[in-house]
Amino acid sequence: MAEDYQDKTEQPTPKRRDEARKKGKVAKSRDLSGAVVLLTALLCLILWGPVLGRKTLEMLQLYLGQIRPGMVGPNQVAPLFVGFGLTLAGLLTPIFLSLSAAAILGTYAQVGKIYSTERITPDLSRLQFFQGFKRFFSLNTLVELLKSLAKIAVIGLVAFYSVKSELPTLLPLVDQEVGQVLLHLTGTAFRVSARIIIALLVLGAFDYLYQRYEFEKNLKMTKQEVKDEMRQVEGDPKVKARIKSIMRQMANKRMMAAVPEADVVITNPTHFAVALKYDSATMMAPEVVAKGRGFIALKIIAIAQEAGVPRVENRELARALYRKVEVGKSIPTSLYRAVAEVLAYIYRLRGAAAGGAR
Repeated sequence: MAEDYQDKTEQPTPKRRDEARKKGKVAKSRDLSGAVVLLTALLCLILWGPVLGRKTLEMLQLYLGQIRPGMVGPNQVAPLFVGFGLTLAGLLTPIFLSLSAAAILGTYAQVGKIYSTERITPDLSRLQFFQGFKRFFSLNTLVELLKSLAKIAVIGLVAFYSVKSELPTLLPLVDQEVGQVLLHLTGTAFRVSARIIIALLVLGAFDYLYQRYEFEKNLKMTKQEVKDEMRQVEGDPKVKARIKSIMRQMANKRMMAAVPEADVVITNPTHFAVALKYDSATMMAPEVVAKGRGFIALKIIAIAQEAGVPRVENRELARALYRKVEVGKSIPTSLYRAVAEVLAYIYRLRGAAAGGAR
């Protein structure tokens, strides 16, 4: 079922473009490529034509001069023709190579590097009668028909006026020799051909712009297609949000389980709470084992009170630790002094409590 282009309001994503390119769907004008090949052929004839004509004439004189009654038998005819063909192929090879290079470069300039066999892979679904009949009367077929008619009309007008402008120079040829007539007609043919090829190049350029417009229009996506592609590439946002929520819950559980093992909890006074632990035998510097703000901070404070972990109120230090240090990381050197003073205070309290107990 054909999609409504009015719903396709979104620009194609890079993934959509890559998929189309892998299938061989690109913006390309055959008319422009054909015009480039014709222009190359004309240039080859202008540059290589005189040499080709002279060499061909010399070659004919050479081989035909050997074909005389009594000089060439049936066994020698075949080698003569083979040699003639190989020599002619050698003369025409530069032209064939130039035309092949022009065809390749004309396509490469439009689409760049592309390797796809999908467009030439047999597809039995394309042989459906009703689908083919529907495509035959589609808008795209009508546009292609109008383009072909316009191309024929433009080329016909260019050819007509080109020949018309050359007519005054053709009448005096009646009194000229055959060689001069052929030379003049050759020049006339080249001039008319050049005008026609220029017209084809202009038409090809417009056709290429139209093909790009159609290509971009066909690649456009609906909002739903963009959403579906985002889900395929990045996953369903709801599922991702649920996974993140579960991971946060697990991280919070591990963090809260580490609070009873802390040496001190620094607060501000209830908005921020940071739990620190320090073991001189295994740690280079104190580490943050838990931190939080708001409800999480209150929970850390409650667990610390229940476990008997000392609590020290230091607004600036609590804020600095919360901003600068992630859970499980050591404190930065800029906070060594402030944290050392807090730990020293806690150790003194513990020492005093142990002395009083004795």
